[in-house]
Amino acid sequence: MAEAAGDDAAPGADATRRDAEPYDDATRDARVALVVPTWNGGALWERALAAWRAQEGVGELEILCPDSGSRDGTPEVVRRAGGRVVDVPPGTFDHGRTRNEAIAQVSAEFVILTVQDALPLSSRTAAALVAPLVADASLCATYGRQVPRPGCHPVLVARIGAWAGGSDPVVQDLAGRDWDALDPWERLGLVRYDHVIACVRRSAVARWPIATRSFGEDVDWAARVIRAGGRIAFVPDAAVEHSHDRGAFDEARRIYCDHRNLSRLLGLVTVPRRGMVKDNVAAARRHYAHLVETAPDTDASNRAARLAWANDLALYENWAQYLGANLSRRWWFRPVDRWLRRGI
Repeated sequence: MAEAAGDDAAPGADATRRDAEPYDDATRDARVALVVPTWNGGALWERALAAWRAQEGVGELEILCPDSGSRDGTPEVVRRAGGRVVDVPPGTFDHGRTRNEAIAQVSAEFVILTVQDALPLSSRTAAALVAPLVADASLCATYGRQVPRPGCHPVLVARIGAWAGGSDPVVQDLAGRDWDALDPWERLGLVRYDHVIACVRRSAVARWPIATRSFGEDVDWAARVIRAGGRIAFVPDAAVEHSHDRGAFDEARRIYCDHRNLSRLLGLVTVPRRGMVKDNVAAARRHYAHLVETAPDTDASNRAARLAWANDLALYENWAQYLGANLSRRWWFRPVDRWLRRGI
């Protein structure tokens, strides 16, 4: 998920929104696959898999899971559900290459890409993703809405809403514009796309393979598709529950990786000078304190912990943005770069 600190974004739409109206019968005849990388998915993955198998409006999903050495029975859960498991030797998983190879092994033209801890919020999530692709042959992919889990930190609720929220369908394409003439923020809007919940046209991936990347393979793919004249659609009716409860430093490491990518892909540099960090941190802390204090589920029991986490994140993330965009590719910074990206 690409992020920029200090965004004044509203939270995503409520998870209880009414399911979409039934889609055209064409989606029932569409051949659809589900590709989900797995590793010790546990009970949440079992729930998510059951929800995917219960989808309506499409035929039975072709399920394929590249598994990175699970030891909790995850592969057996997939096989019992009628899916296939592709063994990925531990340490060789790559966010881009592994997905690309998995897509090449399914036969369906439409391939839903998601993650093991994203829970579909409707029995029509698959149909919602596939319907625009069936209706419009010029679309290369669709992606859906992410709804934070109950108890998610208010700062992350706002971030998720900014990146993966919204209630209106959007088609992203150049529409005759020159990519090089766009400013970085306009480019960011065009490449908003996330493999937490998406559906790709298999032929589009054959034309533009997902690149080998340790992080941000989805935004990288979207940028290449859009620059080549392709089109991507946001489908708010396709919603999953998904968020993480990480420490502030680990959250900032992901922001570092985001801005390392965004500076190269889009020319986006949100903190161009080290001297800006101090003022940015102060502004972020004020904004985050407001988000915490006004969140409906903030009370005496969690206020102090939430404020402490937000204060730490405000500091870490601004340094992460500065370092990721400005220093991450300097030869002398490489040991720090490898340390910050380890395990992401």
